[in-house]
Amino acid sequence: MAKQYIVSIGREFGSGGKHIGRALAKELGVNLYDRNIVEKIAAEKEVDAEHLEKYDQKKRRAFFHRTVKGHTTALEDHVNDLQFDYIRRLAATGESFVIVGRCAESVLADHEGLISIFVKAEREYRIGRVMEQFSLNRHAAVEKMERHDRTRREYHDHYCDVKWGNVKSYDLIIDATHFGTQGTADFIKDYVEKRIAAAEESK
Repeated sequence: MAKQYIVSIGREFGSGGKHIGRALAKELGVNLYDRNIVEKIAAEKEVDAEHLEKYDQKKRRAFFHRTVKGHTTALEDHVNDLQFDYIRRLAATGESFVIVGRCAESVLADHEGLISIFVKAEREYRIGRVMEQFSLNRHAAVEKMERHDRTRREYHDHYCDVKWGNVKSYDLIIDATHFGTQGTADFIKDYVEKRIAAAEESK
């Protein structure tokens, strides 16, 4: 592994993956990239970030685009392509960072320093977190959780060769139920540091 490392985090909705990524980045002393990528792209292109966010991490709708000579008119494709390009450019700078979602484990699959993680959790744990975080009753929490997971799966599987949550896509799949947010972040940090040390020893 190169001196640079990039930790990509895929996650089930309600598992706490976003918060784990934030805690991990803090522990490692590196930047976290998630929805802020859209803001950075908007600043580069001098466009409204809210406009881009409407198409963030969504697959194109079948009946609202057309393809001409290999080029699509789907705004979802354009926004996602901009993000994938930004992620590649970011990796090319040599910066180490943590990135949540955005098919990063696929976009950077050939990057020597990539460490790909998938965070899952038991169903009841996830429901409880969604109920608390969004002040929802159980029924509404389940609906929200299932809707978001379905959207993430559709988005990921549309743009990636390997299916969302498939063990072949990740170096480590961890169940956050047992450790909670900070404990899971600490576990992943230990794993990342051991991967880096092992890579250095093998040189």
